[in-house]
Amino acid sequence: MSFEFDPFDPQYWENPYPYYTEMRHDHPVYQHKNEPARLWPHYWMISRAKDVNDALFDWKTFTSETGTLIDTDAKLLPETMFHMDPPRHDQLRSILSRVLTTSRVASIEPIVRKQAQDLVDAFKARGSADVVTEFARSIPTMTMCTLMNLPWGEHEKFLKWNLDTLGGADFTSEASLKAWGEMDAYWKELVVERRKTESNDLVSMIINAQVEGENLTDAEISGFCGLLHDASQNTTINMICNAIISLGRYPDQQRKLRENPDIWRTGLEELLRFESPVQGLARSTTRDVEVSGVTIPKGDQVLLLYGSANHDETVYENPDVLDVDRTAKAHWTFGHGIHHCLGNAVARLETRVSLQVLLESIGEWSIDDSAIVRGQLVPTRGVNAAPITFEPVAA
Repeated sequence: MSFEFDPFDPQYWENPYPYYTEMRHDHPVYQHKNEPARLWPHYWMISRAKDVNDALFDWKTFTSETGTLIDTDAKLLPETMFHMDPPRHDQLRSILSRVLTTSRVASIEPIVRKQAQDLVDAFKARGSADVVTEFARSIPTMTMCTLMNLPWGEHEKFLKWNLDTLGGADFTSEASLKAWGEMDAYWKELVVERRKTESNDLVSMIINAQVEGENLTDAEISGFCGLLHDASQNTTINMICNAIISLGRYPDQQRKLRENPDIWRTGLEELLRFESPVQGLARSTTRDVEVSGVTIPKGDQVLLLYGSANHDETVYENPDVLDVDRTAKAHWTFGHGIHHCLGNAVARLETRVSLQVLLESIGEWSIDDSAIVRGQLVPTRGVNAAPITFEPVAA
């Protein structure tokens, strides 16, 4: 029987890991046809950890300039450093690394903790909750509003934009392009307003930043705003949801974290490895390149499967088992190389605090696997519904 795997087909979304294993063993560079095709007739999936890692560090061969979403025209999307290579990528990235400091990230922990506690308090007496709609979706949006000094009263609009653009199957659909256009107009107007005032929020600090003595254009600053908006929500929402699902499936690991708070550092990294919120991102080849004995032609699109790399048995022993005592720091959840996620410290903090509040407030929970609704596999391991049950807690 021939092997088949399509990360955009819902039949593979619930448990892609057996397919990843078969790919790593027998089809480490697997070609899949785009039907119907828009820009590329096919793409290649790279599944072995070493191959994924090598590609991430070889940006000259595996470029991001043609986009990081499969068979999607990047020219239709707002321009951000996500779709750039050096030197401009490095220049813009240096700005964000200067303003998204360790102290700034640490300063939001009390705010995240209060928001998480308020959300849990609203459902803990009921003994059940959908942790997607009642918990996880609010926390990253609130954090984004705090860091960028955006009005919380507009949080539903920000979340809708994010879900419309990155939460579906077609990133250039009519609804997606409408949301991209609305966001672009919003950020451009915001930049004009922020130039009139002085503040220490991320947007204002980016406005005042310079690259080699030159000010950024309004379009570049708007691109930063769009990047912060897009990257800060969808990925972290699914990071929190998938961690809650994993702990619901492994009650012994859930108890370990509750009873031994000292293991949170390793426990969090293992949760991120076990269910990577980003399962794969695309690159395009700038030359013919051989990977695991297969030649990928110049100009082809390649999907780097982070989720498969995180379950590679040559890197991790018993990778398909959740073990919060495991040292899993070197995982691929945030990528590697020049595009390693700059917001990883924020995402880690939000996920850790959210889980800690949930464990402290409701005790042990169970997950109803039959009621989990998946919305996507790549780029993100999307969750649209995840009901949990637990012993009701008096308000």
